[in-house]
Amino acid sequence: MGNKWTKQLRAYDDTVNYEYDSFAKENCLYTPSPYFNWIFANKSHGIPKNSSVLFFSEQKAGKSLSIYAMIKQMQQDDPHAIALYFNTELRGQLQFTAIPGIDQDRMIIYDTNDPVEIFDRIEKDVKAMVQDMKDEKEANDGKGFHIGMIAIDSLTNIQGIKRGNADSVSDHLMGDHALTIQIGLGKLVPFCKRNKILLVATSQMRGNLDAGPRGPKEKMAESWATKHAFEYFVSLKRAGAAEDKTDLEGKTFEDEIKDARGNKLLNGHKIFVKCEQSSIGSAGRAGVFTLSYDNGIVNQHEEIFWLGKESGVITTPNNRTYTFKGQSFNGKKETATAIKDDPKLAVEILEEVRKLDNK
Repeated sequence: MGNKWTKQLRAYDDTVNYEYDSFAKENCLYTPSPYFNWIFANKSHGIPKNSSVLFFSEQKAGKSLSIYAMIKQMQQDDPHAIALYFNTELRGQLQFTAIPGIDQDRMIIYDTNDPVEIFDRIEKDVKAMVQDMKDEKEANDGKGFHIGMIAIDSLTNIQGIKRGNADSVSDHLMGDHALTIQIGLGKLVPFCKRNKILLVATSQMRGNLDAGPRGPKEKMAESWATKHAFEYFVSLKRAGAAEDKTDLEGKTFEDEIKDARGNKLLNGHKIFVKCEQSSIGSAGRAGVFTLSYDNGIVNQHEEIFWLGKESGVITTPNNRTYTFKGQSFNGKKETATAIKDDPKLAVEILEEVRKLDNK
């Protein structure tokens, strides 16, 4: 029980609410990939709505498609959630149908790399809309639309303020981009956190010229201030190992159509995803998921198998047998197929894996 002084000190809007559990399932957003969700290392295996995530990778690894997949999952979990997607690489008009099943009425894409059209629009227009949505939701017994996610793809391609006003590309404006992003995020991040809006952004990669001969050859192309704005740094990379070229049934990610040299065309690939750094939990977890160019993230049953096996939830009494709660399966393929055919089994395995982070 607080005294009159603590009650007064807690009366401010920015006081932390100890009753709000950021890691409760209802307060998290998810991807369609069990392995992707697992890397965030919390009791719900989800991404807290009041957090921020920065994806980085080489080009064409799957950053943008991962965001679209997250939007689709958010819409499935919450029929009133809206996503705002700022595509600074101006590909929104080309990509908005990349993953089928997204409710396009609840995904608004802006093709712009102008920081005024991004940060000022949110500050001056979206901020007021969010408050109106809150008021409407309260008036309708908690039912109503709300913004669940804001995505910026990519931060690297946002034009600096001075660069936008420069007369010539020959005007070298050192620090312009970094300062523009720092100021923009300085307003955007607090707004998202207070309103429980997940902030997702991407960054391109650059050559790491300062690393020396033994250091990493590449690095994220963002300033220190930008990196401090995000709780999670998540890297994505096209998985290139021999076992990543097929699924557990031995099928390759290829069409029957061939190119001029007789090579089959790819229709998907596996992505290696890793939580490189985290401000709110352990880092270093990695997973693999399959990205179909036509259907988004697929083959979740294989992810569940590997999660169960590697966590010890699915036991292996010998090299061929896999067991779970009294059920026995002969080989990886049979186990994964059983998971695919039995949604209840899949849920039970994931629940046992989740419990390992809830001790």
